[in-house]
Amino acid sequence: MQLALQINSVFRGAGWQVVKPLEPLESFGQAKDLAQYVKRDVVVEFGYHADDATGDYRIYAVHDQDWEHPLAAITLRSADMALDVLRQMPGLLGRMGPL
Repeated sequence: MQLALQINSVFRGAGWQVVKPLEPLESFGQAKDLAQYVKRDVVVEFGYHADDATGDYRIYAVHDQDWEHPLAAITLRSADMALDVLRQMPGLLGRMGPL
């Protein structure tokens, strides 16, 4: 199974709504929202941000739309590492308490 589809399935299997499904990654030139998942009042957002020539991948988890104080804010340059962390997010957030 393709990794993007696997990640979407992991979120669905954990009871998350897939608002914007992750698609296979490609080369990006500027900021781009890549995926968004919601469960109750928690949002996980995955995106690519190009502040310089290389850019980075960012994963945010927020509660009650409080983007000023996220539950998690992770920045990674490696696409493989970012996808691995994203795949683990439902389990990691589940350890914080019931969602």
